[in-house]
Amino acid sequence: MKTRIYFLFLMLVFRNSSSYAQEMDASPVGVMISHGHPKGGWMFSYSYMNMAMKNNYSGSKKLTDEVIWNNYIFSPQSMQMNMHMLMGMYGLTGRLSLMLMANYIKSNMEVALPPGTELSHNHNGGSSSSMESTIHKHSISGMSDCKFWTLYKLHNGPGSALVLSVGVNFPTGSIHIPAGEHALYEGERHTYMMQLGTGTYDFLPGITFLKRKNKLSWSAQLAGTLRPFTNALGYRYGNDLTLNFWTAYQLKSFMSVSLRAEAYEAESIKGRDPKIYSIIEPDANPKNYGGQRASTYVGLNFYINKTFLKESKLGIEAGIPIYQNLNGPQLGQQQSLYVGIIKSF
Repeated sequence: MKTRIYFLFLMLVFRNSSSYAQEMDASPVGVMISHGHPKGGWMFSYSYMNMAMKNNYSGSKKLTDEVIWNNYIFSPQSMQMNMHMLMGMYGLTGRLSLMLMANYIKSNMEVALPPGTELSHNHNGGSSSSMESTIHKHSISGMSDCKFWTLYKLHNGPGSALVLSVGVNFPTGSIHIPAGEHALYEGERHTYMMQLGTGTYDFLPGITFLKRKNKLSWSAQLAGTLRPFTNALGYRYGNDLTLNFWTAYQLKSFMSVSLRAEAYEAESIKGRDPKIYSIIEPDANPKNYGGQRASTYVGLNFYINKTFLKESKLGIEAGIPIYQNLNGPQLGQQQSLYVGIIKSF
């Protein structure tokens, strides 16, 4: 009975959405920048991303815990990163749009000691305690860096568009999160990947081509992050480059399906935080960041033109890596999931 009611609700929401589907872009929800906005138009979105990481890699080779323990105290086992993204876009002119994005991150990580190992550490410079269990869990949460873009339509034809994007990363996320009860040394901080931000102002250039004909859409996008500055703690993340290609097909008046391929390359961290000790675990070593990765994604978009969600798009996209060549040892990606809703005015 509940299933039937739910099905009838979906039919009510999505029925008669064909006119809106023609106006909406079919871009996958995992693509942050896909188009500009009309003059005077607003768009707001909420997206959720879950990224699961597992297994340690050096290059494309998986490493055992025993290999990691030869050089580090802890061996990473897994990590779950959950990101909540709020985005707003405004069409300043017919060609120029402004976009702002804020992120909230919650990450959980598990690391392991060799069986039978016992470690002593100090809390607040006082009495010592010991770590006897094999698996240890770390978690952090809070606001991450904010990003601002200007998007300019170099070309805006009836079935195609070429959009230039220029953005800035603002270092609003903390890079001072202490290791707390997990600290082995006085004043120790969590590793780089367990901090909330980068600590630097970064530049975010990109260019996107979009083509649409009848029920078929496709897009190619090249986007990068340039990091010329060192943060207050003495390090900076490496530059990165992402190439996306996706195609989508409108199956029904209220639904489209997409397939996306993504290639990603990043440099290792330059410099180091003196309160993050490289011997602790691989992700405490700035050399163990960056590398190359290729992933594939499949997605669905649902166009809504009913109730309070009028002129909205609901999207879901899931992906897995098909190739990883990492500056390791470091955890490799296992899978990614994006869910989001976009509301236009």
